[in-house]
Amino acid sequence: MKRIGAVLCLSLLAAHPSAAQTPRAEISGGYAVMRDQDRAETFPAGWVASVAGSINGWIGAAAEVGGSYRECGDCQRGPFTSATFRGTDRSLRVFSFMTGPRFTARGSRVTPFAQLLLGGSHISGGVQFDGALTTGFAYQPGAGIDVNVTPSLGLRVEGDYRVIRTEGHSGKASRVLAGVVWRKGRL
Repeated sequence: MKRIGAVLCLSLLAAHPSAAQTPRAEISGGYAVMRDQDRAETFPAGWVASVAGSINGWIGAAAEVGGSYRECGDCQRGPFTSATFRGTDRSLRVFSFMTGPRFTARGSRVTPFAQLLLGGSHISGGVQFDGALTTGFAYQPGAGIDVNVTPSLGLRVEGDYRVIRTEGHSGKASRVLAGVVWRKGRL
């Protein structure tokens, strides 16, 4: 058993020369946790899906969609107050759709990246479709690291800071995600 673990660790740490090559496209998905700074509440259930295309070895374009969810029994802060909803249990949802540049420093074992995504966020909540809805402009700087398991498969860890502008208010949220990334083709 120890021998299998040692071989697995060595294979993950071994250099994969082709992993440093620039892929034509990347597809990723993962689990996300978002922390709303204004409400001081955590959205523990979330998902993210993204695609990215390479322009050259260090710059590309990324597009991302995602959702964050929270069940709230007594929402009293932010746009989701008891005056907004009927009932006591509320399902809060934040959906995002963004695109922007991604900058990478490709390596054989790890690929760090930084990005600035622009787009929109749709916030909804309520009891059985009776609640508040709002969509606003959002921007999201972020950075992460892909650990290259094989030349076409990696594990991703990412952190973002999102600002959502709605009706003169700027809501701020931080987000951490973990997932997998699949690379296709080579430039």
